[in-house]
Amino acid sequence: MADLPSQIYAELGEEGVQKARWQEKMRAAGFLLHLLFLVAYVALWLLAGWAAAAARWTGENPWLLALLFLAGEAVFTFPLSYLSRWVELRLGTNRQSFGGWVLDWLKNSALNVLLMGLLFGTAFALFERWPEAAFLGALAVSAAFALVLFALQPLVLRMNYKTEPLEDPELRARIGAVFEKAGVPLKGLYLVRAGEKTSRGNAAVVPKAGGYEVVFYDNLLEALDPDALAFVVAHELGHVKHRDISLKLAAFAVLLFLALLSGQAAVGFFAPALELEPTSVAALPLFYLGVMLAFALGSVFLNAYSRAREYAADRFGFELTGDLGAFERSFAALAKQNFADPDPPTWVEFLLHDHPSIKHRWEAGRRYFQGAD
Repeated sequence: MADLPSQIYAELGEEGVQKARWQEKMRAAGFLLHLLFLVAYVALWLLAGWAAAAARWTGENPWLLALLFLAGEAVFTFPLSYLSRWVELRLGTNRQSFGGWVLDWLKNSALNVLLMGLLFGTAFALFERWPEAAFLGALAVSAAFALVLFALQPLVLRMNYKTEPLEDPELRARIGAVFEKAGVPLKGLYLVRAGEKTSRGNAAVVPKAGGYEVVFYDNLLEALDPDALAFVVAHELGHVKHRDISLKLAAFAVLLFLALLSGQAAVGFFAPALELEPTSVAALPLFYLGVMLAFALGSVFLNAYSRAREYAADRFGFELTGDLGAFERSFAALAKQNFADPDPPTWVEFLLHDHPSIKHRWEAGRRYFQGAD
């Protein structure tokens, strides 16, 4: 294959390429809109007196106020959630009814409010009661939250999609051989019935007691041959062998730790100007704003680290399978299913992507095999 990006553009066709590039624009617009909605929502709470009223109503309880504040944010940002659905409808990737989508939005919003409420309520309570131990408090909260998110990933997947054991002896033997060569125990193959809701494809290797299991979107199974699926799994096993799961978890925790300290600094600096007591829970929305803005800024660096780990996982997949063609077929299929622009603008990739572009990954793969030869 002479030029994978050119082939993908050809297979997408003019309409598909337009959709891929429009999707990138909407991704950037969505990022900016989320920041604008965040600032506007916090401003309402602080300037309209909602924060002070909620502090009195909750008896200065940081957890109750955090839950109330975040539940309100879920409602306030509902238009952005629907914008994401509208984008999927325009792309033609959505297969879910409006009622089904609303049910999923309710489930995911409730889980998010609960988790984020515990995070911000606990962090603010620690900063308020033991300000001299802010460093240790932020460290403990960020580490615990990262571990909770990691543990909940399989639950969240199964909460949103039907999953079932994948009964395919031939595929199990092929994937089992990849696991055996990598020296990783295989604990099962699972099929994700994602096709009921979306035409997008994906796959993942997730921890399970004593080893790892592989989950395949049904859409991806339909689009890829066994060798291409084997490369996708080999790539994911690269993350396992390189301890990327633990390293990315640690990087996330570090970023959250710095963001929590930034939120505390924002309260100390801006609360007096807003006539707020820094130790009053009425300042919690300001704390939230400082944390989220710092996290958004820091995500640029987290994404850069993630992109570097993807290149390393690709190399492991090449070493395990010795098959650049399987890589090319897998990414051609994924690009078509997900309307991925193989060569997005550099600034979009730098700011918003946690994976390198297909063009950059393909070029790295070509260099690897040319060196190997």
